[in-house]
Amino acid sequence: GRGSVERDKGGYVKRLFITSSGTGIGKTLVMRLLIEGLRTRGRTVDALKPIISGWGDEPIGETDTGIILTAMDRSLDDTNIADISPWRFAAPLSPDMAARREDRTVDFDALIAYSRDRPNDIDVQLIEGVGGVLVPLDDRHTVIDWVSALECPAALVVGSYLGTISHT
Repeated sequence: GRGSVERDKGGYVKRLFITSSGTGIGKTLVMRLLIEGLRTRGRTVDALKPIISGWGDEPIGETDTGIILTAMDRSLDDTNIADISPWRFAAPLSPDMAARREDRTVDFDALIAYSRDRPNDIDVQLIEGVGGVLVPLDDRHTVIDWVSALECPAALVVGSYLGTISHT
């Protein structure tokens, strides 16, 4: 519930949401470093990038999904891609707009269920958001609603440029 953070047997946070002040800030780099660091310490990790826009613009290994799978030593096959990134959209737009272009939607309740209903035999679950905290997922929900519904702590990744404090 609210106010209590679930932790694994080693005291690590059980679920952590990685979000940012915008796109291209470094969420995936932080995800990769966390995955590698936790695995080096013997922790099992389930890392997700449930929603990704601009899918198909880059070789799979260079996408956020590919980088996360590689950090977990999982192959870049269709099954693994679908497992960690079930909502993939071609247009490099906010999820609501990219989904609309494909006559699809991001079902918020399904997204929350997917994010929660992962294997229980892992130590730490990492979830990478999409864009910044106020990016719309559908007509009513943003990334911050996703974080709030999961009731988990979030790490906010921000830039190191002039103006970042104001943007943050």
